[in-house]
Amino acid sequence: MSRRTNYFAAVGVGMAMLVGQIGIASAAGVARQSLDEALFTGPLVAPNATSLPEGHWDIEPYVLDSIQHGHYDNNWNSRNTPNTHALRSVSLLEYGLTDRLLVALLPQFGYNVVENGPDSQGVQLGDTKLRFQYMIHAFKEGSWLPTTALAYSQVFPTGKYDGLGNHPADGLGSGLFTSTFGLFTQDYFWMPNGRILRSRLDLTYTIPDDKASVQGVSVYGTGSGFNGRIDAGNTFSADLAFEYSMTRHWAPAVDIVYSHSDGASVRGTQASNGLVTTVSSNSKPSEAIDVAPAMEYNWNSHYGVIVGADVVVAGRNTGDAVTPQAALNIYY
Repeated sequence: MSRRTNYFAAVGVGMAMLVGQIGIASAAGVARQSLDEALFTGPLVAPNATSLPEGHWDIEPYVLDSIQHGHYDNNWNSRNTPNTHALRSVSLLEYGLTDRLLVALLPQFGYNVVENGPDSQGVQLGDTKLRFQYMIHAFKEGSWLPTTALAYSQVFPTGKYDGLGNHPADGLGSGLFTSTFGLFTQDYFWMPNGRILRSRLDLTYTIPDDKASVQGVSVYGTGSGFNGRIDAGNTFSADLAFEYSMTRHWAPAVDIVYSHSDGASVRGTQASNGLVTTVSSNSKPSEAIDVAPAMEYNWNSHYGVIVGADVVVAGRNTGDAVTPQAALNIYY
């Protein structure tokens, strides 16, 4: 079977076991679970709409390997490409400024492994994200309104992206200051067996603040002798996520993510052998549908771990990739 088939076979078996457990427990007349008895780390992708209590921290370091093995064309067909591995360490550092307002910092480091070319020279710094989030409504049991929060993120271009010379795999950045506006929600549902299903729906819209100058070899595919600019398009993303409190400590989770990005343009000049030519190219808009199944284990309300994979199941003008990942969640 293919790599994607293996992942979804495993997910199918897990969901079948989950449905079986719900039916058995329902028949046994299990009492309704209380919120205090359900422990979650959060799914792999969707951020939490609930703020942290004032003065508290939530730290969640991720390690992941984004394995791109193909590329989707404009007709949603995937074509095989040489494998690349984008090894990343991303740490989510959240702090409660008030009971409703939190600030989050997400530094990123990485190393690229390329099948047909040189790997990164060493661990590189990627772009850094700063997020502010305000909870406008908190969940109350019995209310139809979910927890709701507004978020604003700013990405700072701290990673290399151009002037890469003979080491294009050193590029982990974008060169762009980028703003993201988000609407996050979270709700709780009680299943027929009395166990809790926690859901999240997160909507984001990302706008690159300005064009970035590009010199030489870059992450945008330009070569030595190039001098110009990149104008990236806007991106919309919707993430629907679920976590099921199977036991007090174990919780399966899944994200279903749709994203759409406008096309980008590269403009400039290319110098080669004493000749200077004009370069003008446009990339087509892209779309992707990802599914990210995972399993959580929570020792208590302060410590938990999650392991899973983000799988691109369909796309247009985007990479075909599988991203295994794991994270440790620490709250205090």
